[in-house]
Formats: sequence, C-alpha cells, structure tokens
Amino acid sequence: MSLLSRSRRAAARLPIRPRRMNFKFQGFEQSRYWFDNDPVLTHFMNVLSVTFPDGERFFVDAVRAFRDRVDDPQRQKDISGFIGQEAMHSLEHKAFNDLVAGHGPGYDALVNEALGVAQRLLAGARKHLSAERQLAATAGLEHITAILADTILRRADMVEKMDPSVRPLWVWHAIEETEHKAVAFDLYQDVDGDYWRRQRAFFYGTAYLAVFSTYFTWRFLKEDGTHRRPLTVAKGLWKMFGYKGVVSQAIPAWFQYLRPGFHPWQDDNTHLLEKWRATLPEPAVSAAA
Repeated sequence: MSLLSRSRRAAARLPIRPRRMNFKFQGFEQSRYWFDNDPVLTHFMNVLSVTFPDGERFFVDAVRAFRDRVDDPQRQKDISGFIGQEAMHSLEHKAFNDLVAGHGPGYDALVNEALGVAQRLLAGARKHLSAERQLAATAGLEHITAILADTILRRADMVEKMDPSVRPLWVWHAIEETEHKAVAFDLYQDVDGDYWRRQRAFFYGTAYLAVFSTYFTWRFLKEDGTHRRPLTVAKGLWKMFGYKGVVSQAIPAWFQYLRPGFHPWQDDNTHLLEKWRATLPEPAVSAAA
C-alpha cells in the first residue's frame, strides 16, 4: 500500500461533521485585545477572521466544481462535510467580524475596507484562474489553515491566553480545519495532481495572505495608536515570530507541503481532537451538509 493510500486510510476513520455553534461571545465588547491582552496578536487574528467568510465560500466553490469526479461514497461524504463545515465557519466568523467592527468607528471602517479588498482579490482569482488552479489554491490555503489550527490545538498555553468570550470559536474552527484538512488536497490530486501547479498556487496564496495580513494588522495598530509604542509592537512580533511563536511554530509544517510525496494526513494529529471537543459547548445545530 502506498504512503498516500495509507494516509487516506488513516483519515477515513475521522468523520467530518458540520456543527452550527451559534456562539454568543458574551463579554467580547470589553475584550478589545482578546489574545493575551496583546494588540499585535489580536489584530493579526482579527484580520485572518476577516478573510474567512468570503475565502471559505471560494474554497467551497472550488471543491464543488469537481466533486462529480469522485465515485467513492465515503469521499463524497467527506466533501459534503467539508462544504458544510466551511459554510458554518463563514457564518460564525461573520458574526465575530461584526463584533470587531463594533469596537469603534475606525474599526468598522477598517473591517469593511479589508472585506472589500479580500472580495476583490477573490473575484480576480475566480475570473483569471482556471477551475483547476482555483482548486490548487484551495488545497494550499487549506494547508496553511490546517497548520495554524494544529499550532492552536497543540498549545494549551496559547489557548488559555485567549479571552473566554472568543476562545471556543477558535478552538472549534481549529478542530474542524483539522478534520477536513485533506479533502481539497485529495480532490486536487484526483483532478490534476500537477506538482508544479500545486506549488505555484501555494506560493502565490502564501504571498497574498502574508501581504494582506501584514498590511491590515498594521492599519489596525495605527488606528489604536499602538504603532507609536515600539516596545509593545516588538513584544507582539516576538509572540508571533519568536521562539514558539504563533506563526514561527507553524513554519516547519509549511515547508512539508513542498515535498513531492506530501499528504496532509502524514501528520496524524487526530489524538488532539477529542480533548478539545470536550471543552466546547453543545452545538446549536448539527448541520446537514
């Protein structure tokens, strides 16, 4: 049995179930800096959240365009689970983004500006990229979300630094990104599988996400006046890129995607999921895909 077949087989035991959580975010209005009371970490995560509603609709459309190529009933269930989970992520993060915007008129303007830029970038991708390249981009960006999710799930100390009003949102999202982390990749391998197309899409996706998140994180810091506090900014950057940082800890896993024989489930982190599921409230709805 090939390594790819073994990886797919390992993932087959993991059900992909959409869950509508309907988070209440109680107390969030008092939690402007909800991640370790740090403006850099908080704004970085807020900016990522802004990309999710439209970005995940893009992912859903990219996968849906090719689902008729899959004959295996279990994989069809997995694709349905992926679509359902991403739809729930869009809804929950839209509610979260609305609360971020409610922290002040400047925040509202910035959230709307970032949303507009993200929408234009995705509209350009839909217009100029073939369906195969859109699926390749989806597979690459799903790897990025999966490795950031893995960082969260492996670092209980990091999760504890999130305000309780928003902690369940990020844990839930990390769990579900882990559950479906191979769906788009496997479909791309079936539809196309070209290694260089996959890598080009990965590099472009990484570059766009890095520039977007850096620019708007800085804009939020300017809105707060935090950009005039170099020590605060330096501490936040260390928490992101220093030893065991939010971003730096995921960098080795980022490089794994470059291997020709890569598969997401070669890193089998299913053992993390039950522990974190037990910390979540009951879903408001167990959504059908």
